[in-house]
Amino acid sequence: QDTIIDVPLIELRSVSKKFQLESGAELKVLEGVNLALRDGDVVALLGPSGSGKSTCLRIMSGLIEPTSGEVLSRGKPLRGINENVALVFQSFALFPWETVYENIALALKPVELGPSEVKERVKRAIDLVGLEGFEEAYPRELSGGMKQRVGVARALVMERPVLFLDEPFSALDVLTADTLRTEIIKIFQSGQTPARSLLIVTHNIREAVVMAKRILVMGVNPGHVRDEILNDLSYPRDEDSVPFGRMVSRVHALITETMIPDAPKPETVVRTAVKESALQILPDVQISEVIGLLESIQHEGGMTDIFDLSQAIGKDFGQTLYLVKAAELLNLVDTPKQTVILTEFGKRFVEGDMNIRKGMLHDLFGGLRIVQQVGELLKQSETLRLPVEVIEQKVAEWLPNENPQSVLNVLISWGRFSEVFGYNDDAKELYLDVGQETL
Repeated sequence: QDTIIDVPLIELRSVSKKFQLESGAELKVLEGVNLALRDGDVVALLGPSGSGKSTCLRIMSGLIEPTSGEVLSRGKPLRGINENVALVFQSFALFPWETVYENIALALKPVELGPSEVKERVKRAIDLVGLEGFEEAYPRELSGGMKQRVGVARALVMERPVLFLDEPFSALDVLTADTLRTEIIKIFQSGQTPARSLLIVTHNIREAVVMAKRILVMGVNPGHVRDEILNDLSYPRDEDSVPFGRMVSRVHALITETMIPDAPKPETVVRTAVKESALQILPDVQISEVIGLLESIQHEGGMTDIFDLSQAIGKDFGQTLYLVKAAELLNLVDTPKQTVILTEFGKRFVEGDMNIRKGMLHDLFGGLRIVQQVGELLKQSETLRLPVEVIEQKVAEWLPNENPQSVLNVLISWGRFSEVFGYNDDAKELYLDVGQETL
């Protein structure tokens, strides 16, 4: 028989989740997720946007139900809201007309507690997060960091055994975020709160390494747990230490392999030799950002380490990987191991003027199979144009694990720039750009 400590506080078993889109298509966000939170756990769900991190958190909180699989709370099937969980959100979500004290006390409104117990709990939470002296302050008087302290106190005041943190530091400046991370871990370790387990949703690798004992790396299309890394560095963690740097590099490498694997891709039979045979689409990134990325690589002599590149372009690591992936799918860069290298196409592109760049992108973007298939679809229309709803439905059939609306964004923005497609926003129609006048 399991002892109480052996039973996970929360557990997901083979959980999958689909969402119904406005077009009627289904988008699979999660597939086969297994995850358990036990007493003393500090777990980070780490992955790029679209990997289903926040969806996992909402399922474990009971805010949404899985399409399939089991959700267990202390070994029993979860029905409705999980009463063992308190949440800290990315947005502060404070009532501007309420004071700090009142915003925190509001979390206890659904709970049947006497006034003295409410006062004691709120005072204890305020002391834990360092808000003494700000009890009567209004949100407009607080900095971002102080507002998030109110959010943390509002979660702690509920005295739940599990604390969920959904990217709570992403809206804060670097120094404030660093301070809050350290303080939350100290509070958790002090035993001054009933919270026995932390789950942190993040796309920030250093944040995961600073806080978590276990790092679950999420894959995409659909979201799944790709790997688990045990982080046994002692607290408080020294970010300048060699072991910390090694752990960050290890996680970097795994994330990179997840998004831009080294396995060679077969080439399609087009004159530009675009590296694409499977139906894939470029990440939903800005063309100007990809061009900036290529120019940054050129400034480094045509080759750079992917971690250094992230610093050079001022993007977080996840955003950088999406930009690199877009450039790689167009055969503008190669990515052996942790290095990003301009291909011959990439060098010609960077050195060319705007007309040369647009001409190259016309061929490179037009060489992607998904773009070719959309082009064939448009050619079947007498007017060479179709409503975006029709294309969205087809994209949903071709790429069931992709958000068809995001795919359409790419087809429209990149298609316009490369003059492969045109788009009429009034008519909501996509058309083949063959030089015709549009009205």
